[in-house]
Amino acid sequence: MKFRSLYLNPYFVVGVVLVLLGAGNWIVGAVQVAHYRALVAAGSKTGLEESYRSFRELTPRKNREVLSRIREEREKYDAARVKVDFFHVVLKGGLLLFLVGLVLAVSVLFKVFRQDASTEHRKPTPDETHLDGFDF
Repeated sequence: MKFRSLYLNPYFVVGVVLVLLGAGNWIVGAVQVAHYRALVAAGSKTGLEESYRSFRELTPRKNREVLSRIREEREKYDAARVKVDFFHVVLKGGLLLFLVGLVLAVSVLFKVFRQDASTEHRKPTPDETHLDGFDF
């Protein structure tokens, strides 16, 4: 097999680059999705909305204090949900890039292997035995 024919083939180079980019996105997406899913699970169990309902009388000042805590927790929860969705897209995109790059690189490898195998088993023609004036 000729390695030069591999690394000079633009489809093989693109395939390897796609495999590397896809693997990176896939790993980062998986790690971040797990992280933010844990935050979403923890944020959904705070119970601040229920504590707000237990107050009988709220003055405007108390209302603002209680609602600000609830609003801050809700914003953190919503931001974590959005990040889960974003990193889920990164994860799926990385998987797609990885698979496309793998198919592209493997198909070029098979093509080069087949070309090498066909040239090894072929008998040389009389024209091919005379290269640069040398007889073989």
